[in-house]
Amino acid sequence: MAVTKPLRAAVVGLGRAGHIHTAVLRSLDDVALVAVADPDPVRRAAFDSVHAAARAEDLMELELDYCVVATPIPEREQVGLALAAAGVPALIEGPIAPSLPAAMRLAEAFDNAGLLGAVAQIERHNPAVKELGVRIRGGDFGSVYQVTTRRYDRFHDPSPPMGVVTQMATHDVDLAMWLTGSHVTSVAANVARVSGCGHEDHAVALLRLSGGEIADIQVNRISPCKERAVIAHTDRGCVVADALTHTITHYAHDGLGDASWAIDPTPYLAEKVASYEVPDADPFRSQHEAFRDALLGLPSDIATLRQGAAAIAATEAIITAARTGTCVTPTDHILPTASLRAAQTPAPAIARGSPSRGDDADGHHAAPI
Repeated sequence: MAVTKPLRAAVVGLGRAGHIHTAVLRSLDDVALVAVADPDPVRRAAFDSVHAAARAEDLMELELDYCVVATPIPEREQVGLALAAAGVPALIEGPIAPSLPAAMRLAEAFDNAGLLGAVAQIERHNPAVKELGVRIRGGDFGSVYQVTTRRYDRFHDPSPPMGVVTQMATHDVDLAMWLTGSHVTSVAANVARVSGCGHEDHAVALLRLSGGEIADIQVNRISPCKERAVIAHTDRGCVVADALTHTITHYAHDGLGDASWAIDPTPYLAEKVASYEVPDADPFRSQHEAFRDALLGLPSDIATLRQGAAAIAATEAIITAARTGTCVTPTDHILPTASLRAAQTPAPAIARGSPSRGDDADGHHAAPI
């Protein structure tokens, strides 16, 4: 689709993530960074070539086509609601809010306004993980029955603002739902603190999903080594995506299509190992390209705000399950029962001759759930 006028974009929040977003937007085709907002005047001073304001509300009259919200988590609901009220589509860093009720208010505000709202789920756009998703949806590896994620970090912050469940497991819960096309129906978990920082440092969660799949989520920030692995167990073997080395390895077997393997397990045990080339890509740029394409009415795989709320519901269930020692059912009204992998439909194109207020946009058209 030919774009006659670049999309006018802004970034609210100029911390580490905000700086990355501004750099990507300045390099993105068909997009122009026109404004930023942050209460810190020193941060704003670094952006003397664009409109710089202290508050997001001061940007609402700039005829923005969309805005990136990269503020601290407690501020994301307020900024998002202001954007929805002003008719500005938004890409919001995940987790999108500090609680499930706040996340649902955001999702409903964008839905009711007919606006495109999405979560900046950067892990979906890691080259290896993205390629894994493409190949699973293409049927290359068969049906998924289990997803395992390992996200280990070194301890580097003596006063982290939150625990690993909120900070890290949110992304892995989203990956489990995204790869299986199902939502979380029950959670069992354990968490522990060992650093004395006041929040949990490591956690293990076992999730049951609506399609019968299970997911094993492991996160910690006290490891001597860093690891990012996503493993899909399927009826054709085991696929390992290494998000650090950007590699995919498939340990294939002849499948579990019938009961004959119980009599003669030799075909099942005979593995064929294959490695897959992963196209190199910047995950931040990839997620911006996806959101831009959704705004322009092109096929695009974005994380909707309701999917972001579903991930928060699951992580809150993880914390509750660990505290109570029980199996917890997350709130089940967030996602419809339709598959998360329903066929993609392009969003209505933005009318480039006038300011976009999302008049014709549907809040979850780009990645229907």
